[in-house]
Amino acid sequence: MSTERLIDIFTLMAKHESDDPVGLSLCSVAREITGLSGAGISITSKVGMQEQLCASNGVAQRLMDLEITLKEGPGYDASQSGTGNEASDLMGDEGQRWTFYSPEAVKLGARAVFGFPIHIGAVVFGALSLYRDSTGPLSEEQSSSAYLMASVIGRAVLVMQAGVPLGAIANELQGQSSLDFSVHQASGMLSVQAKLSVKDALIMFRAHAFAVGISPSELAHRIIDRRTRFDFQSRVWLETDLKNEEYDEYGN
Repeated sequence: MSTERLIDIFTLMAKHESDDPVGLSLCSVAREITGLSGAGISITSKVGMQEQLCASNGVAQRLMDLEITLKEGPGYDASQSGTGNEASDLMGDEGQRWTFYSPEAVKLGARAVFGFPIHIGAVVFGALSLYRDSTGPLSEEQSSSAYLMASVIGRAVLVMQAGVPLGAIANELQGQSSLDFSVHQASGMLSVQAKLSVKDALIMFRAHAFAVGISPSELAHRIIDRRTRFDFQSRVWLETDLKNEEYDEYGN
């Protein structure tokens, strides 16, 4: 998992959350982080039906409507199979798999579409659908960013289902409310280590906690106790055994 790309995602979320409702901000970030024309997110309801969470623009909205109505399309397939898929040219052979969806999507201006499952572990409960108004496959970086974004969306959906108010999802997704002073203390220490502003250090902190799969509170206490630190010269996170003060790259 790319910590750098997570930092990009959380930075964009911070940028969008003040202007967009939380659901819409997820779609806006998905579109921007992949550099595509639009994004939509669908969630599987308790009775197995697909429901739209958000769409980044009007075309993405209508494409989502098509998928939900026709039960065809990249997102629908991703939610059923649990694997990503793409049609890099909807007017070519790849588009023929969707008898009804493809011609209607082309009419809306889509030329290539992509679907990525949203899941936690083995449980798939939705999909991220992306489209582009020109043909062609995703680059390796775009594909990696889309899978990573789907993982972030999965965390956000779990927060929503837990009954957290929508306006608090960004804070919950990033792992900590503003009342946890240990996080801010650790972010201050990280800002010195990484030579960043405290705001940027907080984004970096939250992204790393997500990347290594520990709670922000746990990471904060590790930084405060000097068991974890960021090395500016090597640009890697280091973990120390306090007994021998020897450092290794985090995760090895």
